[in-house]
Amino acid sequence: MAALPTVVSSARSVIHEHHELRALLGEVEAALAPPGPQATGGPDVVAARLDVLRGRLAAHFGEEEKAGLFQQIVEQDPAEAPECSRLVGEHVDLLHQLDDLRAADPEARRRPSWVSAVHRFLGALSGHESRENEVLTRALDGSAGAPD
Repeated sequence: MAALPTVVSSARSVIHEHHELRALLGEVEAALAPPGPQATGGPDVVAARLDVLRGRLAAHFGEEEKAGLFQQIVEQDPAEAPECSRLVGEHVDLLHQLDDLRAADPEARRRPSWVSAVHRFLGALSGHESRENEVLTRALDGSAGAPD
């Protein structure tokens, strides 16, 4: 079954946004790097970059949901329903995790536990975006629901 034009345009847009989000994640990761002679990071820089990420991520998730992209994919291939439902459900949890990190006071941001939590969050978000890309790619190439 061929992808619907709205699925194609929406999926391509989302994949492009994922590339932009990966760049923001890279900026957060760079700020987490151990201090060096030319370091531009540290906990306060990480916190500021998490603030920027929050705005972009909320807008990205909102656009995915508003466009109804995952509903369109499920209409195209009902076998994608469990994964699409899981992905959309993760949006609230990921934003909540990010908000918890952003709420940390300056002293807490200097603790190894906060840095570890940021790394876990970045891993969770990266995994989420990768799984979304897999679903979107299957929808674009028509392999969603195709027999193995």
